[in-house]
Amino acid sequence: MLRRILLSCLAITVAFTVAACGGRQGRIMEDSEQDYVGSRAAGAAAYDRLISEAVGKLLDGHSAARAGAGQLKVAVLGVDNASSEELGDWQAQIFELISTSISNSGRYSTVSIRYVNAALRETNLRRDDLFIPAKRRGFLAVLERDDNPAQLLLFPKITSGTTLSDDVKQRNYTLTLELVDVETGKDTRETARLRKAYTN
Repeated sequence: MLRRILLSCLAITVAFTVAACGGRQGRIMEDSEQDYVGSRAAGAAAYDRLISEAVGKLLDGHSAARAGAGQLKVAVLGVDNASSEELGDWQAQIFELISTSISNSGRYSTVSIRYVNAALRETNLRRDDLFIPAKRRGFLAVLERDDNPAQLLLFPKITSGTTLSDDVKQRNYTLTLELVDVETGKDTRETARLRKAYTN
């Protein structure tokens, strides 16, 4: 009886080992390879394109309007997901790609998200509270005290709209970047839009 139990346990262990070895495998993609297009959600190809387009248009337009102002410091707030999809690990990835694109522009630099989050916690504010001048001044005072003065606040937002037909679902994805001048409260807004079709 004991021998039969041991043989059963051994068989189960071998089955799990074979299943694990025969499962998914990964490989490093070459830089020349295109991103995969998600079959059920936006995915890498969609978000990379949205970010590249929106950030480029925003910085080009704002930089031209603020010629001669020198380097400007931007506090990037976290990504607001108002789409029908869970962003999951893309939420942090989108934030990092936006921040890096801004920092690499040469004209703009960013405040570390750690300082931004610490200032929000200390002032007990949510991101939407920063549109109230008095609350915005309190938030900015904390950043300035920590030697991270910001001239601009950037609010990224992902939205989506879905159209259903018999066998195809179309989803429109929009990335909106709202850049707010902390002195005047004036905002500059740019959007990038991408459409995807999903088949059943």
